[in-house]
Amino acid sequence: MTGCHCFPSERRLREEKKRSFVRIDAKSQWLSRERGAIWPASAGGQPGYSLVEVMVATWLLTFVVISLYAAFSFGFSTIKLSQEDLRANQILLQKLETLRVYDWSKITSGYIPTNFTASFSTNGGVTYEGTIAIDPAPVTESYSNTLRQVTVSLSWVSTGVPRNRSMTSMVSQNGIQTYKP
Repeated sequence: MTGCHCFPSERRLREEKKRSFVRIDAKSQWLSRERGAIWPASAGGQPGYSLVEVMVATWLLTFVVISLYAAFSFGFSTIKLSQEDLRANQILLQKLETLRVYDWSKITSGYIPTNFTASFSTNGGVTYEGTIAIDPAPVTESYSNTLRQVTVSLSWVSTGVPRNRSMTSMVSQNGIQTYKP
């Protein structure tokens, strides 16, 4: 006996059922002649993904994850640098705008400090070191003794890279309100 304790008619019926299925492709699907349906084969004994397919899928997934990490890192560092540049421009403009409230004697007498520090506390904090230089205006006209060239410079270190910014403006003894051509 073959291991089936069935009546001969049941055995014949099982053998006919086995013959009614035909393999139709290499992906382990079977076609039933009786119903015309396609059924997936059972996982037992059927081949799965090959090692090459698994390695390619793993490589692609790794590449995508690393690319996303790099994109986010680049984006965050660009945002950080933009914030630092914006803060530097604000500091420079603030220092130049404060010159408007000083009278001429304070600008020419050394009353304004030449060195200063400012900070920016977002993203770990940055300390800006600044200088203010007040020099005679580089003009040869008759009013040159009533003009001063003011240069405000900043320097700071961002992610190990030294950065610099500066702004220059002219200051007049009488201001723009009393200008006469």
